[in-house]
Amino acid sequence: MTKMMRIRIAVLTIALLAFGSGGGTARLALAQGPAPAQSTGGAAADLDADVGNYDYENLARALNGMRMPQSAERDYFAGVLANRTGDVDKSIDLLNKVLPRLESSDPRRAAVGLESLADDYVKSDRYNDAISAYERLLRKFASQMDAIEKQTTEDDYRTALLLKNAPPQTISFGGEVDLPTHRNTLIGVIESNLTVNGVEQPWIVDTGANFSTVSASFAARLGVRVSKGSAQTQGVTGAENKLHVALLPELKLGGAVVYNVVLLVLSDESLDLQIGKTERYQINAVLGYPVLRALKRITFTKDGHLLAGPDSPPAGDGARLYMDKLTPLLECETENRKVLFAFDTGAEQSMLSERYLRDFPESFKGLEKEPFAMGGAGGVTTGTAYHLPEVELGVGQARAVLRKVPVMPATGTDLDRTYGNLGRDLVDQYQSFTIDFENMRFFLGERLDGVTK
Repeated sequence: MTKMMRIRIAVLTIALLAFGSGGGTARLALAQGPAPAQSTGGAAADLDADVGNYDYENLARALNGMRMPQSAERDYFAGVLANRTGDVDKSIDLLNKVLPRLESSDPRRAAVGLESLADDYVKSDRYNDAISAYERLLRKFASQMDAIEKQTTEDDYRTALLLKNAPPQTISFGGEVDLPTHRNTLIGVIESNLTVNGVEQPWIVDTGANFSTVSASFAARLGVRVSKGSAQTQGVTGAENKLHVALLPELKLGGAVVYNVVLLVLSDESLDLQIGKTERYQINAVLGYPVLRALKRITFTKDGHLLAGPDSPPAGDGARLYMDKLTPLLECETENRKVLFAFDTGAEQSMLSERYLRDFPESFKGLEKEPFAMGGAGGVTTGTAYHLPEVELGVGQARAVLRKVPVMPATGTDLDRTYGNLGRDLVDQYQSFTIDFENMRFFLGERLDGVTK
C-alpha cells in the first residue's frame, strides 16, 4: 500500500503516512521491503506478477492479446489496470462485476481487487462505499495480507470512517488559474500564498501529499470543524501520529473554486520538522493530490507560476503516468528499460530504491556507501547509502540527467516496488513541467541550457 501523505524536504525524507499506506507503517528498521512478486509459471501467474511488479505496460500488452476478451479473468486484470491508469469509473464497474466470483474462488486476487476498489471509491469521494470495501477486505481476506498490510488497511479503514457521509469534492471554473509560486529557501519546497477563509498562508504544493493537510493550530485559524474521532499513522521513524479530518467548504485557486476539500489535521508537533542538527520548521498547510487532480492539468513554470484548468496546455507526447493509490507514478526509460518512479513535487532530491540497486547492479560497481539521512515525524534517522554519480532518464521525448542520487533503504512500503522517487532535481532542469491528470501524461518543457534532446 502507499503513503497517504508524504512530504519530501531537501536531503531528508520527511514522511507523514496515513490512509492507503503500507507506507503508513514504514520503518527504517525494516531490513527488507516487500519483494516484487514472482511468476510461478503460466499466463495467469505472469499477469499476477505484472501487477505485483508494477509492470503495467506488460499487463496492458497481455490484456490486448487475450483471446477471450469477455472472460472473468480479463475483467479482473482490466479492472486493476484501470485503477492504476486513473480510469476509476471503468475500474469500479469491472471489479464489482468480477469480485463476487473471486471472493469465493481466489482469495488473493479478491484481496487485490477489494483493495483497488476501496481506492477507487476514495478517489471518487464515495467514502461510505470505501468503508464497505475495506470491511469486506478485513473481514474475509486479512489472511492474504502480511502484518504491515493488515495494520495499514485497518488504519485506512479507520480514516475512511472519519469521512463517513462526507460530501464529494467538486470544482467550478470561472476563469483561468494562474497562481504565483515561490521556492521556500529553507526547506526547498514549492509554495503558493493562498487566502483561505480570510487567512493568508503559504501552502506547499505537493503532488506527493496524498491529501491536503494542515496543522491543528492552522485548522483553528481557518475555523474548520475538526472531527472528534481520530485515526493514527506512523512516520518513518516509528513515531505514532494521531490525525483528525476536517472539511474545507471552499478553496479559491485563481479562477477555480474547489468545494468540500478534505483536510488531514495533524498536531503542530507532527509537522514541526527538524532541519539539520538544530534548526526547525513548522509546516502549516499542504495542498495535496485530490485538489491538484481536480484542476485537470497543472503546469509549473520556472518563473514562478502554477497554470491549471481545462484550457491549460496539454501534456502532448509526454511520459505515461500511473497511480499507486493516491501517488502518481512516472514512466521513465533508463538503461534501455521502461520503469516506474514515484513523482513528488515536495521532494527536492530524487532517490533511488533498492529495486533499482537490485536490477541495475552494474551501475554501482566500485561505489562505496556514504552518509545518508531520512527524517520525519518523530525525528531523523541516519545511516549510509550508495550515491550514483549520474543517472540518465528518458521522460517522454525529453532526456534528463540526475546527479549524486542516493539509494533509499527499504521502507517496507510499495515504494520499494518502484525504482525510486523523483523530485524537483528532475524538473528544475526545464523551463516548465506539466502534469495532465485527464490524459495521464507528464511533459517536460524546454531545457534551461537550450539542449534540445
